[in-house]
Amino acid sequence: MNILNRIRTFLRGKKAYLAAAAGLLGALIAWSEGEISGMGFLTALWMAAQACFIRAGVANEVAKTQAEE
Repeated sequence: MNILNRIRTFLRGKKAYLAAAAGLLGALIAWSEGEISGMGFLTALWMAAQACFIRAGVANEVAKTQAEE
C-alpha cells in the first residue's frame, strides 16, 4: 500500500501533462506513418497545449484561493 501512495504522490499535478504528452506522441506516430495529415497533427498539438494551459490555470486559481484563506 505504501508504494501506491508514493505513486499517487508522484503523479499529483502531473496527470494532465502526461495525458497530453501521450496524446501528442500518438499523433506524432500517426502523422509519421501517414495516418493523419499535417493539419491533424497540428490540431492534436493545439489540443495538448490547451490541456496543459487549462491545468496550469486551475492550479493557479487553487493556489490563489488557498492563499486568500
